[in-house]
Amino acid sequence: MFNDSDFQVFDDQTLAGRMAGIRAEIDPKFELLAPQVIETLGFQTPIYAHVAKHLRRHKNPPMNTWVAFSTDKRGYKMNPHLMIGFWDDRLFVWLSSLAEAKERAQMIQRLADMLPELAKLSDHYDISPNHMAKAYSQISSGGLEQQLIHYNQVKQADFLVGRQWFRGDSIFDHEKQIQQEVLKTVFELRPLFSQLIQ
Repeated sequence: MFNDSDFQVFDDQTLAGRMAGIRAEIDPKFELLAPQVIETLGFQTPIYAHVAKHLRRHKNPPMNTWVAFSTDKRGYKMNPHLMIGFWDDRLFVWLSSLAEAKERAQMIQRLADMLPELAKLSDHYDISPNHMAKAYSQISSGGLEQQLIHYNQVKQADFLVGRQWFRGDSIFDHEKQIQQEVLKTVFELRPLFSQLIQ
């Protein structure tokens, strides 16, 4: 499914060129992946896939692109969601609660209750306070606690936990393997996602 050449769409520095590449190369793969992700989650609650459209882009090309999975048929930003996507140098899977969360206080409490479980994730996992920036750190109990404090105190902060695979990694030579790793990550995040949407 995914391979190293997918990153080449970001080599085009024009809005039209990059958008054409995303729509031709990456979006169809997101569409193919979406039913597999929903099946892997296996929730009784309906889950909807939202492929990023970048409709507000009129000048600068998108820095990243993604498909997000949420319980809301109309959107995802205001709800906890699973996000799978690309930057120019990495593929990511993030379990996300964004700054726009409509029940932010409730999300913060749920995340606080989940910290011990989150800390049990393997050291392959990372955390990030901003879904629109590349900054991240390796998961740790202390890091999770600090990120939750930041999410609680900073209005524009996000809370993300997930995995990343970087451009040039040999795993992209094996499309089936990277697909399996993505779905494995979805499965590992499944119980945590379930708690956030309860």
